[in-house]
Amino acid sequence: MKALTLLLLLIPLLSCTSQTLTSESLSRAEIEAIQERVRQAHPELSSSKQHEVAELVIRAMDNMVFIEGGSFMMGDSSEPCEPGSKRVCWKDYDTDNNHTHKVTLSGYSISRFETTMRDFDLYREVMGKEPYAQDLRAREDRQYLFQPNLPAWTKTWAEAQAYCQWIGELSGTDGNLPTEAQWEYAARERGQDILHATSNGEIDPGENYPSSEERDKTIPVGSYPPNGIGLYDMNYNVSEWVYDWYSEDYYAKSETKDPKGPDNGTLKVLRGGMSASSFGANTTIHRESRKPKRQHYSRLLGFRCGSW
Repeated sequence: MKALTLLLLLIPLLSCTSQTLTSESLSRAEIEAIQERVRQAHPELSSSKQHEVAELVIRAMDNMVFIEGGSFMMGDSSEPCEPGSKRVCWKDYDTDNNHTHKVTLSGYSISRFETTMRDFDLYREVMGKEPYAQDLRAREDRQYLFQPNLPAWTKTWAEAQAYCQWIGELSGTDGNLPTEAQWEYAARERGQDILHATSNGEIDPGENYPSSEERDKTIPVGSYPPNGIGLYDMNYNVSEWVYDWYSEDYYAKSETKDPKGPDNGTLKVLRGGMSASSFGANTTIHRESRKPKRQHYSRLLGFRCGSW
């Protein structure tokens, strides 16, 4: 009887211990502050679901990499096609990045990983939204598309930005999508002359870049080594929404200090390479653009969050 009584007394303590949250970068006070913000923001959630949300936020903070500010020449720089030649060649086939221009950035943070399906699904659940692509999720032969560590699918720029702001609100930081300039500066390891955001600046399929067998599909985030400052998947996997509106000639009139793109527009900028794209398109300087609201969710359009 005494043993049973002792066990009953221990159960609540064991439960509390199992719910203890830890972090690689946050203090106990910061963790407790996140837990309180979650409770205040989502009182309708069960304690176990609040715990999941707090875990998500802490994980997002642990994954943030601080990028020291500085100046760099943004865009595609030309060079002689051959030594001594007056004919110049560009590093990629884009023309909207040909106006190389100086940009100076303040310090900021950016996630080392693209946002995963696991975290985005939890966010959507908390917001009362049904899972996207339910017809595909129900099919046994399509389960490979919905592994929890694959990049999240998106349909709109707004939902990606809203997710990052939600992380910011619950963590007490200024959560946002990174700006286009922040994205390129980080991909180029603080603005160095690096064309591919891989472990060595080159593309070595199967070593630091998806192999031929992995082309045409997304792979779990962090599958290959990061670039030189610890950021993963910036050269392949999915295209990533960034903060800026798109303008083809924006580089010719960009602000010098902490640019955030045009004030308005009809298209949003995406950065990063897709595994299905050619090596030539998967560069640190390549620009893409899409309408901010699309008709269907796409597994090739993802995002990573920043704080600035």
